[in-house]
Amino acid sequence: MFAPTLRVLPRPAFDVETEAPCGTSVAEAREALAFWRTRLRRLPWYRRAARAEARAMVARWQRRVVQAELERWRLPALAGPLAAVIDWWGPSRRLPLRRAAKTVLRASALARMLAVAAAAVTVAAVAVLALAVVAIAQLL
Repeated sequence: MFAPTLRVLPRPAFDVETEAPCGTSVAEAREALAFWRTRLRRLPWYRRAARAEARAMVARWQRRVVQAELERWRLPALAGPLAAVIDWWGPSRRLPLRRAAKTVLRASALARMLAVAAAAVTVAAVAVLALAVVAIAQLL
């Protein structure tokens, strides 16, 4: 007797080597992403321009890998929202914070003193919170 089967998981529209409608094959995008990640990891700290280029290329190829995979699995509608998440969570996530810190630290001695005071207050607040949690845990 023949029983019909339900396909729960979608099948890919094409294989990894085939070029996606976005213009990149999944295998090519993965290979390029691996290359740029390795390059970023191996570059010395003093090669700032090369590291910036590698970070930008890692972010670009991460987007392309996700887009090609989603088109492969027939889910191109998710490419936009996931690209936004990748841009937010990507390798350049810490750069705005670093730029702000450098700006504050270069501003003046007063700005540096205020930054150090704010950091000390934050550390003290976290320590007090940890002590309060420990005290409450001991009471229970």
